Amino acid sequence: MFGELPFSTVLEIVVCLFLAATIAYCAVLDRKLRAMRAGQDGMRELVIELNGATQRAAGAIDGLRRASEESGEELAERIRRGRALADELSLMLESGNSIAEKLGRAERPAKAAPATATRPGTRPVSPRDAATAARAASQLLEVLKKSG
Repeated sequence: MFGELPFSTVLEIVVCLFLAATIAYCAVLDRKLRAMRAGQDGMRELVIELNGATQRAAGAIDGLRRASEESGEELAERIRRGRALADELSLMLESGNSIAEKLGRAERPAKAAPATATRPGTRPVSPRDAATAARAASQLLEVLKKSG
């Protein structure tokens, strides 16, 4: 078949076949490149969304850090006030115990002996001291009611 055709024609037919194969290969390659570009666009959008989410997360972390610091400061202030109140209550309790002890010592001799007699080394309780002790006891009771 090819023996009757001139060599140049056969050569042109072979070049045409190679050109057809190249065109087909270029078409396949073009399809693959388009798919890759579409994937790249999707990837670009995904990276943009991820970047935005990362920035929002960083902002949220900063907000949480600030809130934590504020809460810590507020908690420290409450602890400081609580300790001060506990110290004050402790002093009041000691004072109340001391007053109760004095009242107890003052009542025992009064019950055991007539009002005019006193034990050696003790002094009689004046009405003013008794009134002071009663006020201190009522203040202590009020504080204990408020804190409980």
